[in-house]
Amino acid sequence: MTSAGVWSKARNAFDGLAQDTLWSATHDLLQLVTSLTSFILLSSVLPLATYGAYVGLYGLLGTFGALSYSGIGLAALQRLIGEGDDSNRSLRSFLTLGVMLGGLVALVATMAGGLTLSLALVEIAALAVVELVAVAVILLSTNLIQAASGFAAATKVQIPVPVFRLGVVTGLYSVGQLSIANLVAGLLATMGAYAVVVLLVILPRHGFVVELGRPGSTALKSSAMFAIPMGASRLQTDGDKWLLNAFGFEAQAGLYGAAYRVIMLGTLPLLALDRAAFQRFLPRDEGQPGVHWQRATRMGLLMVGSSIVVALIMWAALPLIINLILHDEQYKPAAAIVPWLLPLIPLIATSNSPMNGLLGLGRVQQRMSIYLAAAVVSVSLYLILIPRMGWRGAAVATFISEVFLSTLSWSALWLYQRRADDAHARLQPSRSITDEFQLLPDVS
Repeated sequence: MTSAGVWSKARNAFDGLAQDTLWSATHDLLQLVTSLTSFILLSSVLPLATYGAYVGLYGLLGTFGALSYSGIGLAALQRLIGEGDDSNRSLRSFLTLGVMLGGLVALVATMAGGLTLSLALVEIAALAVVELVAVAVILLSTNLIQAASGFAAATKVQIPVPVFRLGVVTGLYSVGQLSIANLVAGLLATMGAYAVVVLLVILPRHGFVVELGRPGSTALKSSAMFAIPMGASRLQTDGDKWLLNAFGFEAQAGLYGAAYRVIMLGTLPLLALDRAAFQRFLPRDEGQPGVHWQRATRMGLLMVGSSIVVALIMWAALPLIINLILHDEQYKPAAAIVPWLLPLIPLIATSNSPMNGLLGLGRVQQRMSIYLAAAVVSVSLYLILIPRMGWRGAAVATFISEVFLSTLSWSALWLYQRRADDAHARLQPSRSITDEFQLLPDVS
């Protein structure tokens, strides 16, 4: 295929991206509003150290959630879209695996949180069930719906999740009953009820027969290939908030978490674009030289260019943003942390595209190895730097690990795309010779 043909193939893969990004951005805008509102309201009623423990718990749950439902959901999406598996068989395998693994990691997260965080054990356990079981069922279901009915249909099912979170936190605050215990109880009731509705009403509307069954070996293997790198990635990005608590920096964890709320203003629009583009990297398109590199390059340039613009706008508007979000006196010191974290916006945007490109090349194991290597680097640096430098050590470790991840991922994509192209080129001569013989005139 010519270079023009490859670029055309890469462009076609992104047909409909703008519409899907709009749906994703709608969801992520609601999530951003919910996150910022929750921070503003919780920061007005909680001591700084308690909020720091709350942030640390979500850092812990984010890692376990990536190991369980996030990895399983992406594996289901890859099997359904990339491999064409049967939808109901996939539901039985992946949904059952998600419920089983969610319950197991909720138990482990409760024990780890109880040992390291200054929150009541019942609060930790209940929030673990909310995020790792109830929300897991909802998000796993949206992956199945995305494969069956498209990205927009899946996002419509996912949008109520941040809406319910926002309703619970604002409702409790309006009646003067906002606390960690009441917030967790409200989330458990709403998310649990919505998970039941998704299973019994929404999934059947999209043609699924909801049954649990024994997870197949394919589901187990493919889920591991996604869950391990996703868990490693979340440990790299969120583990610092939990470790700040584990090393006794609860108040710094609260300030660090508050600063991250400001950074979310810049990262969520980019994550919306990345989520909308993910499924477009799944088709193998074997025999199309350079197509995965071209897709990743096009998407990477779009992501990095957009992220630089977002970071510059945020830098210019930083005084206004800080005054709006960090207005509580005990959180004012977080304003000094925000400039340290702003460069993370373009840096984080550099690695997702090449990692998605590796999926298109079928290099799932290599992708997993890269995420694991980056997680080892980041956790090692956290353990070395956080006890000595507090939140500054967490920030420095995050920067180094993100640079490491980006460099390794782009290098791997270039290498494996060349190998795939070389393998394709070696097949071409035999095909062309055959074609020439077929074109010889019949002299019999």
